[in-house]
Parts: sequence; C-alpha cells; structure tokens
Amino acid sequence: MKISAEVYGTLPDGREVYSYTLENNSMKVEILNYGGIVKNLYLPDRNGRIADVVLGHAGFEQYLENKGHLGCVVGRNANRIAGAVCSIFDEKIELEANNGAHNLHSGPNNLARRLFTSEIHTFNNLPALLLSHTMEDGSDGFPGNLIVTIAYALTEDNALMIDYRAVCDKNTVINLTNHSYFNLAGHDGGNIYGHLLEMDAPFYTPATAEGIPTGEIIAVKDTPFDFCSAPKAMGKDLHSALTQMQQFGGYDHNFVLQGLGYRKVATVTEPESGRVMTVHTDLPGVQFFTANNMNGESSYKDGVKYPKHGGFCLETQFFPNAPNTPWFPSCVFAAGEEYTSTTTYQFSVLE
Repeated sequence: MKISAEVYGTLPDGREVYSYTLENNSMKVEILNYGGIVKNLYLPDRNGRIADVVLGHAGFEQYLENKGHLGCVVGRNANRIAGAVCSIFDEKIELEANNGAHNLHSGPNNLARRLFTSEIHTFNNLPALLLSHTMEDGSDGFPGNLIVTIAYALTEDNALMIDYRAVCDKNTVINLTNHSYFNLAGHDGGNIYGHLLEMDAPFYTPATAEGIPTGEIIAVKDTPFDFCSAPKAMGKDLHSALTQMQQFGGYDHNFVLQGLGYRKVATVTEPESGRVMTVHTDLPGVQFFTANNMNGESSYKDGVKYPKHGGFCLETQFFPNAPNTPWFPSCVFAAGEEYTSTTTYQFSVLE
C-alpha cells in the first residue's frame, strides 16, 4: 500500500489542488482534495486487463464547474429538499433554491466545490488520505459551522473505503455521500444495460417529476424497481412505460435498504469483463441513478463522449427531503452531535 501526491491545478485565488494516488498490488485510485473527487479508479478484468471504471471530466477546468457532480463528495445535504425550506427542531430554515424551486445537493457552495485540507494519515491501520473542511454558518442557508472529515483508504482486498465524520455547533442537517459514476466495462465502455444489479432494497420511495419523494414507501416486487428478488440487468426495465421511469428517462430513485448497521447492500456484475463491485454501508438508503442526463455530445476524459446511461451511481444516503418527511429516517443532528458513516466499494473479478 502506498499513497503519493502531485499538483493537479490551481484555483482562481491561487490555492493549489492536489491529486492523491492510492495504490495496492492490483488497484489504483486517484482522488482530488478539491471536492473529494474520485478522478480515476483503475481495475483489472478477469484477464488482467486494466481499465478506469469511473466517469470523469477532461481536465481541471471542467472539474471546477463539474456538471453532474462527477466523483465528488456531496453535502452538507445530499439530494433534494422540497421548496428549499425545511424545519430543524421546529426552526424554519430557508435554503438556496438551485433546482427550480428546490434545493439540490445543498446549493452552489456545497462540498463538491470546496478545497479540503489534506494529509496522509493512518486509518484502521491502513494508509489513508484524510480530507477536512469547515463549512461556515449560513452557507446556502444551513445553520452552524460544520466540521467535516473524510478518510479514503484502499485495502489489500481491493476495497475503497470512505469514512465520513462531521459535527456542527448548531442544530443542522447532515447527509453526506459520494457521487461517483461507475461503468465496470471501463469509463469508455458505452451504456450500462448489461450490468447486473442485486440490491437488498425491498422498497423504494417514488418521486414527483421534480425528484421530490411523494412520501410513499412502495414495495419493489413486480415493478421495474425490483433488484431485490434476484440480480437483474440494469437495462431490462430502463425504458419501462411506467411514469416513474419515463419522467426521469431511467432510474433516479431512492431505494430503502434492508437491515441496520454496516452491511452489504448491493452487488454489481459486468459479465463481459468479469468485474464485480460490492457496496457496504451503514446508511438507510441509496440513490440509484443511471446517468439519464448524458447525451453523447460533450467530451469527457480521454475525449470520450459519454452516452445516455453511460454510467451508474449508487449514492448511499438518508432519504431525499428527509427533513420535511417525519416518517423518513432523520438526518437532523443536534449541536455537538457527531455524524459518522462508512461506505465501501469493494472490487473483485468472476472466476
């Protein structure tokens, strides 16, 4: 295991952005201390051929804008808050409306666009990249100075572990995730229709056309959302006539995960390459998104033009609009109460 660093770019205010490379004997991941972005993730297939399996931008300038939030940390609240308003312990909080009338991923000053303090550290007896940042009181309308610490570690058994810690000096919302887009055939591998997904999620939360949960919790059985009964190709029901699918042009839904505590929640297999990704988390939900907004026109890294459905996200999270939905698991934390969460993406190959 080793970690190295090099300058990747310079922000308009002159601060340098570093790219950190974490390596073991068979896997390499590159992470920026700007936005906590997973920039590259190199894996062998069943024949030992190496490919980069995360979608990404062509260079630093594109990451400064980062349309689509490729690879980054999202917070202090991931996903949507309806009407850009919520209550925190009965106190009304008005947020930045940056997605129509709603708040998406906390607003324009979220963690995806922050430069983190970075250091090479030891975490769980592993070499780790430790990123830290303080979000100021009132940023995008959220109360409190929020201290966020994120550890990235690569294990010898090919798991990328992301450990999140946060604490605030006021009552606030804390809901952090990573927004990496994967394609296990390689980031230039075309659509993800043949990827097989199995997810321990017997329910999902349907949403309006604006992506706001209706508040219902619906069983996935006998619907296009059933990845629980058996592994299913991501493309099998992607073009379903069901309104929930048509309004987004694919999957962009929160799935309700079974169980409590840190546990395996999903497995993705790409049959041609034999690459397998297993997801573990201690969070209650995951947003399954199939890159519905890509169009095959814009150029990304290596000059690749990602098609619609050219990647998938499995963003572990509290449910969207949870602060406005009392029966959803709460992501409101009292002043001084620590938020802790771990999500791991483990990679292997079929025999």
